[in-house]
Amino acid sequence: MLVGFSVKNFKSFKEPQSISFIASKISRHKEHTFLAGNKKILKSGLIYGANAGGKSNLIKAVHFSREIVLFGLDSVDLNKKYFRIDKEEYKKPGVFEYRIIINQNEYSYGIAISYFKKEIISEWLVRIEKNGEETYLFNRNVDESGVSHIESEIAHGTQEENTRMRIYLEDFGENISESFRRKTILSDIALRGNDKQKVFAEIAGVYQWFTNIIVIFPNSKYNGLNEVATDNDKKLFFSKIMSYFDTGIESIEGQCQAMDFDKILEDLPREELERIKIDISNEASENPIMFKLDNQVFILRKDENGDIIYNKMLLNHGNSEDLFEYADESDGTKRLFDLVPLFYENKRNSVIMIDEIDRSLHTVLIRRFLERFYSITKDSNCQLIATTHDSNLLDLELLRQDEIWFVERQEDHSSRIYSLNKFKERFDKRIEKDYLLGRYGAIPIFDEEKF
Repeated sequence: MLVGFSVKNFKSFKEPQSISFIASKISRHKEHTFLAGNKKILKSGLIYGANAGGKSNLIKAVHFSREIVLFGLDSVDLNKKYFRIDKEEYKKPGVFEYRIIINQNEYSYGIAISYFKKEIISEWLVRIEKNGEETYLFNRNVDESGVSHIESEIAHGTQEENTRMRIYLEDFGENISESFRRKTILSDIALRGNDKQKVFAEIAGVYQWFTNIIVIFPNSKYNGLNEVATDNDKKLFFSKIMSYFDTGIESIEGQCQAMDFDKILEDLPREELERIKIDISNEASENPIMFKLDNQVFILRKDENGDIIYNKMLLNHGNSEDLFEYADESDGTKRLFDLVPLFYENKRNSVIMIDEIDRSLHTVLIRRFLERFYSITKDSNCQLIATTHDSNLLDLELLRQDEIWFVERQEDHSSRIYSLNKFKERFDKRIEKDYLLGRYGAIPIFDEEKF
C-alpha cells in the first residue's frame, strides 16, 4: 500500500511536494483506514484544485515514474517534463519517491533522473526497520564526472546469493553500459533474480507493487473490462452493478460474427495490435480478449478447432430482441465501463489513480461509487486516489478531513500540495461552502482589470 509520494522538478512541481496517506487521529469513518505494520493508512484521497493548478500533474508524476521504474527511460518522453518556467531546472534532476508497505515491511524507493543527460542518476531501495533504522537494499548514485557508484547494506544469504547479487549490482557500477544507465536496478533484479531466495523475493515484491498501480486519465481506457469476457462471475457482477448505477443495462450479451482478423485490427495502435495477436495465437491460452475499437467493444476467442472468432459486445436494456451497441451508450455509461472493473482490483491490493473521476458522471453517482468502493474493499488494502472538481463531494459525512487534498498554483507558477487537515476543521463543518468561498485556496482567481 502507498504511504506517501513526493515529487520534485516535474511539470508544475518545482520544489519537493508530498502527499501522505498516513491517517490522522480522526475517529470518524474508521472503515476508510486499515492497519499496516504499526501505521494506520488511508484507503483513499480526493484532490481538488483550479484548472491549470497542477492536480493532474500529480497523477502524471506517478504514471511517468511508474513507467520508468518498470520499463526504463526509453519508455517515456523526457522532452520538457521539467519545471519549464525556470530554465535552470532543465539541468536539475527530477526526483520521485515512494513510501510503501508490503507484507508489513515498510520501504522507501526512489529515482532521480537527468533530463539533460537522459539517464537515471540516482536510485535507492531502503527497508525501514521497526525501530526506525534504515537499511539500504541498494543505493546507486552517479557523481559529477559521470561515474556510477553502487552499494548495498544487506547480507544476501548463501554464497550463491551473494555472488549473484554482486554480479547484478556490478552491472550498474563503474563500468555501467549506456543501456543500463537508462533502466532501474529494481526491474533488472526483479526480472533476473530467483524470487524464492529472500533478498530477490523482497526486491521482486517491490517491483510487483509497481505493476499493481493502475492509472486512468480522462481519455485512457482501463483493460480490466477484459476480465468480464473471461470470468462469468465477473460478467454477472458487472451486469448487476451497471444496473445498480441506473444505466438501464440489465445484462451484457455477445453476438458472434464472421471476422476479417486483420481488417478489424488494422486501426489499433501497433503495440496493442501485437499484444492481441500474440495473446490470441498462443495455443496455451484459452481466455477471450476484449478490446475497444471504433466506439465498439469486441471479444476475440478461439473455438474448439482453434479458429479465431469474435463477438461484438451488446447490451440488454430490457428487450433481448433488440440489443444496444456500446456506441449507443451515453458518455457517462461509457465512463463506467472503465471504472466499474476497478472493483475487481480489491483482491490485488492495487493502488488506483484516476484523473477527473467525475468526468461525464452525475455527482450522486460518483458519491455512491465512492461509498461502494469503501464497502467492497473493506477487507483489502486497495487504495483509490482521484482528482475532481466536484465540490459536492466535499462532505465530511462522506470523507475524512485527511482524505481531502488541494493543489494550488503559486505566484512563481509552481504547484504546492496541502491537506484540508491543516485547517483543523470540525467534523460537522460545511466545507464545500468554505471551499467555494476561497477559505482553503485552490480555486480560480479572476483578474477583473484584465477583462
